[in-house]
Amino acid sequence: MVMTSQLPSVTEFPGSSENVLEVVDLRVRYADIEAVAGISFSVVPGEIFGLLGRNGAGKTSTISAIAGLRRPDAGQVRILGEDALARTDLLRASLALQPQQASLFPRLKVRETLETWAALYPAPRDVDALLDEIGLAEKAGARSARLSGGQQQRLLLATALVGDTPVVVLDEPTTGLDPHARHAVWDLIRRAQAGGTTFLLTTHAMAEAEEMCDRLAVMHEGRMVAAGSPAELIARYASGGVVSVRTGSSELVDRVRARHGDAVTAVESAGRSGRTRFEVTADDPHATAAWITGLDPAADVRPRPATLEDVFLRLTGTSLEPTSDKASEQEGER
Repeated sequence: MVMTSQLPSVTEFPGSSENVLEVVDLRVRYADIEAVAGISFSVVPGEIFGLLGRNGAGKTSTISAIAGLRRPDAGQVRILGEDALARTDLLRASLALQPQQASLFPRLKVRETLETWAALYPAPRDVDALLDEIGLAEKAGARSARLSGGQQQRLLLATALVGDTPVVVLDEPTTGLDPHARHAVWDLIRRAQAGGTTFLLTTHAMAEAEEMCDRLAVMHEGRMVAAGSPAELIARYASGGVVSVRTGSSELVDRVRARHGDAVTAVESAGRSGRTRFEVTADDPHATAAWITGLDPAADVRPRPATLEDVFLRLTGTSLEPTSDKASEQEGER
C-alpha cells in the first residue's frame, strides 16, 4: 500500500454530471498487446456497475486506468463531470480502489489500519462505527495478520469505504472466499450502496454478477461486447430459454447446428461416457426440445430458463473458467 498526504475535499469539484463516472473510448496497450480496445460506458449515482469477463479480458487494466494507476494510451475518464486524467488530485478524493492483489500491514491492528487510511481523506467515516458495521468491533485491537481470510477481506473493503468517497472500485472483491464470507462482503457492499456509494466492480464469477450488479458490461479480449442489466442481457441474447442435450449420437449436434447456427454452444465431445453434451438457445425451448427428441429419442433433452452464463457463452464462445494466457500472467490479469 502506498501512502500519500491528505487528499483534497471532493467538494472542490466544480459542476456536476448526471453520470458519476464516464469512460469514453478507453485504450490501454502493453507493448504489442491491446489490453483495452476502445471501451465506453457510464455509471449513474448509487448503482453497482460490473465488468464481467474471464481473467485476461482487460478488466483490471480498465480500472487501473480509471483509478489513475496507469495512464491510458487513449480515451477519456470523467468523474462527476470532470476530466479525471487531468485532475488527479480530485480523482483521488472522489474514488477509492481495492485492488485484486491488495494486502494489509500484518503488524498493524485492525483499528490502526482503518485510522491510517482514514487520515488520507478530508472527511472520512467514523472508524468505530465502520468497525461495528463490518462486524470487526471485537477485533479492533487484534493484528491484521491474526484475522481469518473472510475477516481480512472485510477489513480490506473497509479501507476502501472509510474515505466516504462517491465512487468505490473493487477488483474481484470476493475471489478465494468461501460462500459465507462471500455473502458477508456482498452484504457490506449493498449496505454501502444503500447509503449512496456508487460501485464499479470486476468479477469473473457469474453468481456475483447476477446477484450484485444493477448493470454490467461483458468484456472479452479487451473489448466490451454487450452492456445492460442481467435481465436485459438475458432477454436480448438468450430470450426464451435453453435446451441442454446429452446424446450418444455424434451426428446430432451437426444436425441441430445446421438449423440453429451459433445458438448451439457449450459443445463437449464424447469422452469415456461416449456421450456428447451441447446446449441450444431457443425462443421456444420446449418446442426445440421436442424437435431434438424426435431426431434422437435416446437423447437426454432438458429445456430450462436462460441465465447470464448462457449470454456469456453466446457472446464470447467461452465459459468463465479462469484462463492462464501469457498476457494475463505478465500484467496481473490485464
